[in-house]
Amino acid sequence: LGYWRLGETPVIGANVLACLALPWLGSSLAGALVVLFVLYLSFEFALTSALPLMTELVPAARATMMAGHVAAMAAGDALGAFVGPRLYELAGIVASTSGAALLNLLALALLFLCVRFNQQSLVAERSRV
Repeated sequence: LGYWRLGETPVIGANVLACLALPWLGSSLAGALVVLFVLYLSFEFALTSALPLMTELVPAARATMMAGHVAAMAAGDALGAFVGPRLYELAGIVASTSGAALLNLLALALLFLCVRFNQQSLVAERSRV
């Protein structure tokens, strides 16, 4: 995969593309299955790969960071379960998937703004592979 290793950044990008493709490719069974496969796979991969990232932000407080991360995910699930159906009823599938894509882009922006990746270790890791 070259520069873009399989991590949060390309997976969130795949999730954005799947969200935006769902209203148009979801009209056929094959298109819907492919898009939903990419959507769920990228979503679960992003959630799973976020746990080690969160625990390394403050290594001295790993348990606290994990608890806060899981609590934030639960709050996001609750908010999504409340807002999602109302948005779908109000504006349809395009608005619902566009809202999901915008939230993914917000997550990507926060990842770039708030997480400092150690460039030296990334260069060393790439040279080993």
